[in-house]
Amino acid sequence: MSVRRWLVALSVACPPAGCGKPAASGPAVGAPATGPTAVKVVKPVRQALHWTVEQPGTLTAFEVTPVAAKLAGYVREIAPDPHARQQGRADAVIDIGSVVKKDQLLATLDIPELVEEAAQKRAAEDQAKAEREQVRKDLAVTDAQLAAARAMAKEAEAGVTKAAADADRWKTELAQSDDLVSRKVIDAQSRAVVGKQYQAAEAARAEAVARVGSATAAVAERQARRDKVDADILTADARVRVAAAAVKEVEARVGYLRVTAPFDGVVTDRRVHTRHFVQPPTGTAGPPLFVVARLDVVRVFVDVPEASAAQARAGAKAAVRVPALGNEEFAGTIARTAGVVQPETRTLRTEIDLPNEARALQPGMYAVVRFDAAAADATVLPAACVLPADETHYAYLVEEDKAVKYRVRVGRSEGPSVQVLGRRRASHTAGDWLPFAGTERVVVGNLGALTDGAAVLIQE
Repeated sequence: MSVRRWLVALSVACPPAGCGKPAASGPAVGAPATGPTAVKVVKPVRQALHWTVEQPGTLTAFEVTPVAAKLAGYVREIAPDPHARQQGRADAVIDIGSVVKKDQLLATLDIPELVEEAAQKRAAEDQAKAEREQVRKDLAVTDAQLAAARAMAKEAEAGVTKAAADADRWKTELAQSDDLVSRKVIDAQSRAVVGKQYQAAEAARAEAVARVGSATAAVAERQARRDKVDADILTADARVRVAAAAVKEVEARVGYLRVTAPFDGVVTDRRVHTRHFVQPPTGTAGPPLFVVARLDVVRVFVDVPEASAAQARAGAKAAVRVPALGNEEFAGTIARTAGVVQPETRTLRTEIDLPNEARALQPGMYAVVRFDAAAADATVLPAACVLPADETHYAYLVEEDKAVKYRVRVGRSEGPSVQVLGRRRASHTAGDWLPFAGTERVVVGNLGALTDGAAVLIQE
């Protein structure tokens, strides 16, 4: 016990009036004071914020394509470099630094068996075409035969008509002869001659009818042959199409013997030489033959902090400074963003496209990107209202005369003010962030003396 407390205790036990007399009522001297903590409060206000975002970035080629072999084979030769040869290097071939155009030849592969296969497929197509031509000629022959058979059928039908007419005539003659015999104008012998003629006419008619049947059968047979030729033509056409498709397929593979540039650009890597045996890559295995980069436009990748992510919109103007080029600035425009903030870094991946016709900007260069940002209607609080702790920020709101602790999402800082984006009870580990309405009473200053739920007294 301290000396002071001890004296106080003694004076209470033995007051000046003397021990044994009752002491005056009232609180003991030196007892600790209790009651609410006095605090000052402010309300959130809305105002415009303007700031400049400046972040490091990296230059990359607009496109980078590894050029690999589609087929396994030997490298016949590396293509010559026309630009280098114009500069006097007679033996220059495509190598790193070569400026190439889209579809320019980079290298030629050698696969002799593929060339022979292509020759066989072309010969098979020629054979299929010849067979189709032969079938088409057969069609002309069968058409002529069918026409002849139809003519013979018509002739046979005409013979039936003639034979029927003859038979009818002799039938009439026979009837007249029977009448004349009955009247004894002619004798029976004459009637017999007429009867013989009638029988012969009937026989001729029967023969003509038979000829019609034979001719009709011949027409059907010729028609069947023609139908078969039609089917043969369809089959021949199909064979020609199959052969043509096989030729196209093998010619497509032959086309892979030419390794070409995917676009206008610069060769940044070469990993092949003459007579190297190359194979198509499987998965990630197998290096490419060449790497071609498009450099007429470069991309600038920059990670924008979450607090300024909303300001990094496509179309926004930006300035790119490249220290390696004497801090020269290039005017650009934000072309695209990832659209999501990476939770690991709390940044938004943003891209800026810069024209690079002079090739001054080289991929891999370090850059500093700057763009202006603004929030027309930001909610702000004095910085003394926000307590940074535990890798986050807190604030105390006075609710029903108590200090209630909230986790606060902060944005930009401007002078003595800080932008607040939302709040959530500190005791809640998850849930929605509530916006500040502007009516909240937020404790300002001396936040370390408060605890969640402590009674407070607002000072004016």
